[in-house]
Amino acid sequence: MAPRQKIEVGKRETMVEATARALIRYIASNRLKAGDQLPSERELVDMTDVSRLPLREALCILKGLGLVEAKHGKGIFVRRLDMAGVFGMLSPLLKAQADINVNHIFEARLHLEAGIANLAAQHRTSANLQALQAALDGMRANFSDDKPAYVKHDMAFHQELANSARNPVFHVIMAAITDLLREVHLRYKDRMEYRKLAIREHEAILAAVRERDGERAEAAMQTHLQNAKERV
Repeated sequence: MAPRQKIEVGKRETMVEATARALIRYIASNRLKAGDQLPSERELVDMTDVSRLPLREALCILKGLGLVEAKHGKGIFVRRLDMAGVFGMLSPLLKAQADINVNHIFEARLHLEAGIANLAAQHRTSANLQALQAALDGMRANFSDDKPAYVKHDMAFHQELANSARNPVFHVIMAAITDLLREVHLRYKDRMEYRKLAIREHEAILAAVRERDGERAEAAMQTHLQNAKERV
């Protein structure tokens, strides 16, 4: 059970917004993990000095963000943070309000993912290699007909590379742009020869990562992304 303590709620926002932020700070400061239970609604009312209505609305915000979940008859529990899901919900606004285009995405990927591939080659585990191979196998199995499945496995390959780098910042950043990447993939000129080329490029990346050759993995990723940009 999470500890009971005073939760300070700021006054510059609406009460609901301030309460939601205060609850997030409470979860973070107490290092609550997925599966940890929050205090009861009555206890949270006492801890926040807000009434039940804004508290319930604040909890609804946290539920919408995927930060907590309600279990009937048991209470409110912390959920495992799904960055891809959170940013997936927000990506339409991100694209519209930040004026992000395909060139921006590829420029960011070229600088980010080349370094990720290098680090992945240095730090990958056998489990990472198995996950990367599974993603590549999924691309091969779906390259001729099921484009959504092909794209799903392609993105899983890149996300697993970020996991392999052993730096959680890379994992978060890649999760943040996953939905943007999906849109880019679906814009590709859909030719079988392009998919075959992409598979060969992923094979080259995986071979370098497997052999712990960081420089070759970085170069293979740069080649892949430069070619991918030409295929859009």
